[in-house]
Amino acid sequence: MMRCIADPAADFDDGVAKEWPEWVPREPARADPFIRMRLGGRLLRDQSRGASAIISAGHAPRTRLAFLPASDAVRLMSLAAAWTGVPSLVGHLRNADIVAARSVLGEDAFAFAFHAALLPRPTAGLMSAIGASKLPTEPAKLLHCGATMFGLAMGCIPDALQVRLRLRSPALIWMVAANACRNDSAGEDAFHAIRRLIRKRMTLWSHWFD
Repeated sequence: MMRCIADPAADFDDGVAKEWPEWVPREPARADPFIRMRLGGRLLRDQSRGASAIISAGHAPRTRLAFLPASDAVRLMSLAAAWTGVPSLVGHLRNADIVAARSVLGEDAFAFAFHAALLPRPTAGLMSAIGASKLPTEPAKLLHCGATMFGLAMGCIPDALQVRLRLRSPALIWMVAANACRNDSAGEDAFHAIRRLIRKRMTLWSHWFD
């Protein structure tokens, strides 16, 4: 949580940093915590009251998903995508389709699809909420479904936290997740689904969402 507040540019997407000074080399600046935190302040102007809202929101187990390390969160989105797309993924016969799925979802998520075939399927309401009523077969669309599920699972988060998530890399996926944040019955289903995935594949975090 403190990293999310103090160092929001730690995982930022280069394409989001529109006001980066041309005379500052990017990689050395990103590697320096002080410069990176100053960059975060530049990207998040008018966010001075955001910290208290973020801290208050952190009491909700669902909101805590937003504080997972960005790499773990993206991995969860990929796992959710694989679970959503089990029927199409396990039916891949062409080598080109398998390579594409592994490239987009990652080796771990692609392998998980074959284990996920034994898990209960997401509810019809959840599949509809993430736009997967007509099961997509393209890995990129499946990944968007996974990102939507992750966003729904977070619930209604403060604007300051949503802005921070939109800075992350890859920006396109995080934009989908941030746009999906809201409170409704599908969100509860999504949270239970994501928590199940955490317990299956990332037990280190599981107790944090009880």
